[in-house]
Amino acid sequence: MPIHLRAAAAAIVLAELIMLAGCASAEPPSTGTSHAAMASHVHAIVPDPEGDGFLLGTHEGILAVSAEGELLSRVGSYGFDAMGLTVVGEDLIASGHPGADTPPELGDHNLGIVRSADAGVSWEPAAFTGEKDFHALAAGSDGTVYGLATDAIDVLASKDGGDSWAPTGGQLMAVGLVVTSGGNVVAATPDGLRVSTDGARSFEPWPGAPMLYALSVSPNGELIAGVDADEKIWVHVSGASAWKEVGIVHGTAQATAITDTGSILVADDSGLTLLPPAP
Repeated sequence: MPIHLRAAAAAIVLAELIMLAGCASAEPPSTGTSHAAMASHVHAIVPDPEGDGFLLGTHEGILAVSAEGELLSRVGSYGFDAMGLTVVGEDLIASGHPGADTPPELGDHNLGIVRSADAGVSWEPAAFTGEKDFHALAAGSDGTVYGLATDAIDVLASKDGGDSWAPTGGQLMAVGLVVTSGGNVVAATPDGLRVSTDGARSFEPWPGAPMLYALSVSPNGELIAGVDADEKIWVHVSGASAWKEVGIVHGTAQATAITDTGSILVADDSGLTLLPPAP
């Protein structure tokens, strides 16, 4: 082949390779494997109601995390096992079990519902003191708090900041609850995601949704994040028809949190990682 034809053929091949590289999908971001180990098991992550960072509900109390995802220190001196944690307005609502330095008035064996008006520095009993342990707590933009205790399958709701609770009529087993901007209650169950459009009175399957756990919702209620058994992180945007894979965790995810901008804080076997918003 003449030299000028060989050069032209090489140019065509090079152009094709560049096009293929440009069309190839980028690898989703991963939490990696070399982060600093967390001090305790994380049950829930919520935005700090008095700052721009996060609060972790852990086996050893409430821990503060910076907006960049760096672990800071324990908040206050109430070292209880925070199995459930959510934000209602400027207050924190939590549940779980007392620790060695937990004031006895917060409950023996089970905390029931406890509330903090100072971002976790101090707590007061609110309901079910010493009786119930809620592993799933979620609040809607209207101030309604939904909860699932470990001793029943009845979804309970409170409209007064956790002081009084009543069954909604809905019944299910779930490892997590979130409430969207439209007021829909989404539950992560052993049979897949279930959605309620009637204030948790009834739940229906979410068609086409991946099987997820470690659910979280953005502060504006527009984004939902969760993790599947294959270590993939999925996000659903309000109004979208499908879920989108946006990242990969390392091992088992303990909890997630998602910001209004789409950044996702993940607590998993590699520690804490703040993943960038999905493109």
